[in-house]
Amino acid sequence: MIINKYVYVGKLRIHVQILGKGPAIVLFHPSPHSSAMLLPLAKELATHYTAICVDTPGYGLSDPLPKPPESIEDYTQVFDDLFKKLNIKKFALYGSATGAQIAIRYALNYPDKVSHIFLDNAAHFDDHLRKEILKHYFPDLKPKMDGRHLQVLWNMVSNISQYFPWCFQTEEYKLNTPKLPKEILHHITMDFLKAGENYHYAYKAAFDHENARNVQQLKVHTTIFRWEGSIILKYIDTLLSFNFPEHIQSVSTSENALRRRKEMADFINKKASENTNYIVPKDVGIIADVKNDIRSSFEKPEQTPPEINEDGSYLLNAWSEIKKQNTNLKPKEIQSNIIEWYT
Repeated sequence: MIINKYVYVGKLRIHVQILGKGPAIVLFHPSPHSSAMLLPLAKELATHYTAICVDTPGYGLSDPLPKPPESIEDYTQVFDDLFKKLNIKKFALYGSATGAQIAIRYALNYPDKVSHIFLDNAAHFDDHLRKEILKHYFPDLKPKMDGRHLQVLWNMVSNISQYFPWCFQTEEYKLNTPKLPKEILHHITMDFLKAGENYHYAYKAAFDHENARNVQQLKVHTTIFRWEGSIILKYIDTLLSFNFPEHIQSVSTSENALRRRKEMADFINKKASENTNYIVPKDVGIIADVKNDIRSSFEKPEQTPPEINEDGSYLLNAWSEIKKQNTNLKPKEIQSNIIEWYT
């Protein structure tokens, strides 16, 4: 059974999903996704752990930070307050991509609270490439009345699996991977839309933190997963080319996504039996049921939403249909209604 709750951290409402029984492991997701992305892995870990999946502030169902973050530490402070509410005092961490950088910074700031850190899609970028990524990777996705930002978003998402970084569409950055199916592109697009115009906040903070020296400074037991199928494999290998102390190890996983998830789960579950200093959460703090959350008063049209297509034009068609239905809606409201229509 999944406990699906909001936990109030000060004035922030943080969405958590908790499952399993045993020592605690916290899972941090990539941007711009949510804890839902990690549930398949969490379900495999739940045989050995109490798996706690959290939505980063501003993503999924969690409230955004009250002001733009200055660094990744703005997120780790919120999470430390959250863990106090959850009554967990020592635990393992798993993080992927943005989540990996949050996990690294948390373990650096609070080493006595972390038993083991598992890093997935963690990389190293040199200062020049990082600067270029931060300059070009994040287009303006503020909702426009004519909906043109939707085409910008679809083009970005379409290129994510073809180039890394997606904004540099040259042979040097081209990936030898098939284009993702339109259904997966749609799912990723919806996560971007849910994150809204500030989708880049945690994303940028993570890129700014993606440096081997941060990993080298870790004092806790650390496992870096090397995924053969990752779009950032080149930069994972760059990270692994650095020298690390003995308590930081790497483990290779299969290219196939389903097989690698099983391999990671088996490895992490084995570590649960090797550690006895975890604290099992006794309660889940001050909480509210997610099912009672009313997110929109949108009245869905009688017809089904426009069918997903390869060029993303269905998004503009949906935008036009919603705008036609209610001419008084503002761009952000239209966007929220599109999300509801496809949910």
